[in-house]
Amino acid sequence: MGKGIIYISDYPDMPPEWYWVSGLHDALITSVEEKDIPFDYEKFSKSDNKSNFDRNVFTIKVDAKDAVYDTAVKEIRFYNYKLLSKGITAKDRRVFWKADRLTEEKNHYILEIDLEDFDSYPVCFTFKIKFDRAEVDR
Repeated sequence: MGKGIIYISDYPDMPPEWYWVSGLHDALITSVEEKDIPFDYEKFSKSDNKSNFDRNVFTIKVDAKDAVYDTAVKEIRFYNYKLLSKGITAKDRRVFWKADRLTEEKNHYILEIDLEDFDSYPVCFTFKIKFDRAEVDR
């Protein structure tokens, strides 16, 4: 009998304040949303720091009540994101968070999430996103 898949999360030594350090293993992803943020040209032209403007946001809503570790997370928003893999389809599906790896590079983060969806092929896949900053609702 096989052991099955072993999921390993890799947490940074100095995680950002918003990060779910305990892990979201077995949290259910209930919805995902991509949204462009209207650009404020007037505010941009008056600003000294041009890199502080949010262009878009990727939102993942989770039901973490059955998660093994961190059961408080409800929503994660990734600002100024770029998808580095195929997106997540959560509508009419049951997609489970299994593990994640967060890395920091210069002015942005890269998050890889191992997911499980029994209605897709392959059942296990990795979602990868690059972003400038994140907010987490608990």
